[in-house]
Amino acid sequence: MIYSSATNPLLTVIITCYNDGLYIQEALESVISSDFHNTEIIIVDDCSTDRITIQKLDEIEKSGIEIIRLNSNKGVGNARNTGITAANGKYILTLDADDRILKDYIGKAVAVLGKGYDVVYCNVRRFGSDDSVRIAPDYAIHQLLAGNFISSCSAFSKKAWEMTGGYDTSMPNYEDWEFWVHVAIKGGSFYHLNEILFEYRARENSKIGRTVNPDHRAKVVEYVCNKHADAYRKHATLIVPYLHRIIASSENNLTEQARMLDGADSVSLMNKLRFAEDEIKRKTEYYENSFFWKLKKLTDKLRGK
Repeated sequence: MIYSSATNPLLTVIITCYNDGLYIQEALESVISSDFHNTEIIIVDDCSTDRITIQKLDEIEKSGIEIIRLNSNKGVGNARNTGITAANGKYILTLDADDRILKDYIGKAVAVLGKGYDVVYCNVRRFGSDDSVRIAPDYAIHQLLAGNFISSCSAFSKKAWEMTGGYDTSMPNYEDWEFWVHVAIKGGSFYHLNEILFEYRARENSKIGRTVNPDHRAKVVEYVCNKHADAYRKHATLIVPYLHRIIASSENNLTEQARMLDGADSVSLMNKLRFAEDEIKRKTEYYENSFFWKLKKLTDKLRGK
């Protein structure tokens, strides 16, 4: 279904769904209630097996919303590629079926894309099992190579998707990060809308929990480093100091926690200290044992050692 207007370029919203029947109506309503009125909506069902989801998708389809039903579950990257292939829009916004956008997101994103930018991203509010806000930094390629800060629900030109060949379906997770990296390497331009315009549903069983595991995340980093080795070599002198600053900042926070200890509130502060210590161990283990090590191996290889 297309909500049309003659004065604006068409943007296609790709809503990917896998057993999210309890939430997809919220996602859909957040798009329909947008104050931008030239929007095409395509739902891609990644072979849902849940009865509630199947019934809900049947109901939505009867309302006139286009639904592409996949015969096998191949992951969100493949589902997005399928939807974007069928999209008529000049611009694309990808949205998972359990998340939501604010009503002015699309209009603001299209206005920026119309100025020639390839990707527009925003700040994120988490809701559900977590209540927090993530303020994204302004774009810098070395920071993007070090780790993702651009949400999966970002707007981009279909041209940018075409020049990369789409989402890499070999990615074990974080396929959106590799996609942004690929766009950047191809010369794409990025714009940060410094506003909260996207709402991410935090769930206890979310796949994000698995990706912060150091061993699993190391595999993701290794894959991206190997695929885009030239870019990592080119920007290594910026990436490594940036990551060291992150580690140093975590160490400083831990030191401040220790200084706050006193006898009156020692139990509470000790718990905070232990949490901070766990955090720095996790971050240090990840950065030193995965990224730095992989980068060192890559650099040694390029130097012929």
